[in-house]
Amino acid sequence: CVIFLTCSLISFGQRFQGGFRGGLVASEVSGDNLSGPNKLGWYASAFTFTSISEFSNLMLEIKYIQKGSRSVPSERNNFYEYKFYLQYVEVPVHYRMDISRFTDLSYIDRLMVSAGLSVSVLVDSFESDDGTTVFLPGEKEDFHPAELNILLGLSYPISQSLDFHFGYSNSLTPVRPHSGGRKTWYNHGQYNSLWTFGLSFVIW
Repeated sequence: CVIFLTCSLISFGQRFQGGFRGGLVASEVSGDNLSGPNKLGWYASAFTFTSISEFSNLMLEIKYIQKGSRSVPSERNNFYEYKFYLQYVEVPVHYRMDISRFTDLSYIDRLMVSAGLSVSVLVDSFESDDGTTVFLPGEKEDFHPAELNILLGLSYPISQSLDFHFGYSNSLTPVRPHSGGRKTWYNHGQYNSLWTFGLSFVIW
């Protein structure tokens, strides 16, 4: 899909721009009995994009991103400690649209909204429960090797080449089965949900 998209864009003779992104990730895993995005991580990526109309463009990224969940010991959770760390290499494709197409309100018209899909490949993992290692780093017996994600985002320009980015992502395919292997028609296991906050820097 990436090769087909790239070749298609080149065939239109469009001008490409690109740069780098990086920032923080607040993540959780559904089905781990923990509430809220309670694990903090980071992401970094290289991206390229090309205009497809006056108000929109397509963007392709190659990204390293940390996901998972965590419970920090405290009185509120009876000092329960849980760590579930996942590391992925991800390839997102975004469709981005300039809000100025729909409004001329000051500041609001500078927003850009985005939506897209990504494929993530699991490269490393670690899990411990109350200090006991559930599996060693690199063990992936119960994990699906890749996941498909839906992406939503907002970008706001700080300068001509620097943007602040806020995004949401949720996996459409499970990270791994639930313990015991139980399934329902819409829920086949544990899924990643995450919020990202970062900066995009266009350098060419």
